[in-house]
Amino acid sequence: CAITPSNQANNIAYLQFKKETAAKQMMIQDDNDVLEPPINFSMVDEGIFRSGFPQPPNFPFLKTLQLRSIIYLCPEPYPEENLEFLRSQNIQLFQFGIEGKKEASSSAASSIPKQTILEALKVLIDVRNHPVLIHCKRGKHRTGCLVGVLRKFQNWCLASVFEEYQRFAGAKSRTTDLRFIETFDMVGQRDCLYGIIHHYYRLAYYASKKRSLILYTQAQQDMQTHQHYKP
Repeated sequence: CAITPSNQANNIAYLQFKKETAAKQMMIQDDNDVLEPPINFSMVDEGIFRSGFPQPPNFPFLKTLQLRSIIYLCPEPYPEENLEFLRSQNIQLFQFGIEGKKEASSSAASSIPKQTILEALKVLIDVRNHPVLIHCKRGKHRTGCLVGVLRKFQNWCLASVFEEYQRFAGAKSRTTDLRFIETFDMVGQRDCLYGIIHHYYRLAYYASKKRSLILYTQAQQDMQTHQHYKP
């Protein structure tokens, strides 16, 4: 069901509090060791982060996130130094090559391909990929569009979606990006996206049942062993 404006305001305020708290905890490892996050870094939701392009000085900070995956929204090859860091941390890279183009005019069509964003969103909502970091070059436009579409999937009102986009894009906010987010057909995609979530929870449910059965069987064997050797 849709989130009411009052509940949504509370959710946003709580999420912002969690972002600020998490950032403080992750940036300061101890009194003498301050970690440096990538530009435009922020927590999006539980297990989801966003930023600009990570540089080598940011790697110690990224280690604290214990990432499972990175969603990279640029077409350029990932730098070898970054790939080596990903390999060392067992982080999976998902690359969706979206060209970064300057906005020609407010009436121009968006250069963001809808199908590519949809495929990236499927990866993003799959909790098996969490914790996950989304990034492009500056963490503004391409990243902002993907996060904006995620917010629509979470039933955020457009005013809140736009406010979040503009907070990161700043003076570089693009009308074409806002129009892309507004016109993205989430209704037609919900069944597919919910299917990904339900599939995971079905797997988790059966894995949990299997684990419970294993534990039960082990307990039964332990009891039989104890009774067999009981003096």
